[in-house]
Amino acid sequence: MGDSFQYIASNRVRFHQELHLRPRRISHYRFLYVESGSGEYRIAEESFQVTAGWLGLLAPGVRENRYFSRESVSYLFVEFQAAARLTEERAVPFPGQEPQRSALIGLLKTIQAEQADAGGCLLAAAVRLMFPEGDQGTQRRLDDRLRKVVRLIEAAPDQNHRISALAETAGLSEPHLRRLFREQMGESPKQFLRRTRMEFARRLMQHEGLRVGEVAHLLGFASVFQFSAQYRQVLGHPPSEDRGTG
Repeated sequence: MGDSFQYIASNRVRFHQELHLRPRRISHYRFLYVESGSGEYRIAEESFQVTAGWLGLLAPGVRENRYFSRESVSYLFVEFQAAARLTEERAVPFPGQEPQRSALIGLLKTIQAEQADAGGCLLAAAVRLMFPEGDQGTQRRLDDRLRKVVRLIEAAPDQNHRISALAETAGLSEPHLRRLFREQMGESPKQFLRRTRMEFARRLMQHEGLRVGEVAHLLGFASVFQFSAQYRQVLGHPPSEDRGTG
């Protein structure tokens, strides 16, 4: 699912004067979290106000934005490409009462701090939090029990979850869980689990500076050889290409 997203850029911007960026065509999505201040965005002739605490998704299009000088402004953004259209709306706000709001902000801050999202795994999780009914751009509804399992795996990628335990958590038999994964995710639960864990391992090496042996130990592998074999099988190259083996 992470393959559907391509990270472009992220940053935190702070300033104390009015800012007006003239209309320009933007081909990517932007997650925006306004920490302080207020402003106005215009996308394809449709305008909307943003104030402190605004959290949402800006769609591609001819975009113009202005921030007002009445108070200092601070905002966090994460920009990315999506393989399929996520929404028909120009801007999709994420209401303050949503229970997933803090998790979404946490994901955006993590991406911003790392200045990357190799494989788009964190972006996929962020989009899922905003559009829980969608299947990463296909707009198919995920079964609630399957979504519970997916979120559990993505919330703890360092854990090598047993498929039987995941099925029990979802209240399903193992065959039923495997069938749901095949039908709605296009892969088996084992494949999804391995890919999520290996993408997490790659982020640890590329952005946290961990060595191959340290990541193998963190993810619970019995040996570096075992970890490297699975890494190559899932991502198509050895972990040494993403980080020195030390």
